[in-house]
Amino acid sequence: MKPLDSVDTRSHSENIFGLSVTHAYWQQPDFWFACIAAILFWLSYTFLNFHSLGSIIFPPFGITLFFLIFIFPILEEIVFRGLIQESLQQLFANNHIRTLLIWPISSANVLTSLLFSSSHLWAHSILWALATLIPSLIFGYFKDKYQSLQPSIMLHIFYNLGFYLIFMAV
Repeated sequence: MKPLDSVDTRSHSENIFGLSVTHAYWQQPDFWFACIAAILFWLSYTFLNFHSLGSIIFPPFGITLFFLIFIFPILEEIVFRGLIQESLQQLFANNHIRTLLIWPISSANVLTSLLFSSSHLWAHSILWALATLIPSLIFGYFKDKYQSLQPSIMLHIFYNLGFYLIFMAV
């Protein structure tokens, strides 16, 4: 497995969106840990009454909900992890800029996650936009580790689906 801050220019040029699967991520403990972490967050959200931090109104099931749960996560992952994070990694590698690793989190992931969270400010309160930072770092971690968008897309869909179910229950 490649180090997190290494860049595979061959696979990048062959597959710009990183949709190929190079490892069976769904068989790895870290993937399931990320799913369990989401469930634990949803449970704490429910029991600790975090919904008072700001309201998010989800539409009833239909085409809009389909976009919120499936289409937006796919598009966001392609833009943020596939284009922005990958471009930052290429920029750092091509200019021999030393990238920081904070545990297994690359500096390209941190910058991309900050942009991702900021992009949620148009529709959410500051607290909810900040709440997207940790999941974004998780999605970026999986993009870096597996050099594919598939794990981050699957996790993003899972996270959004869980938020929808929690908000509908509250």
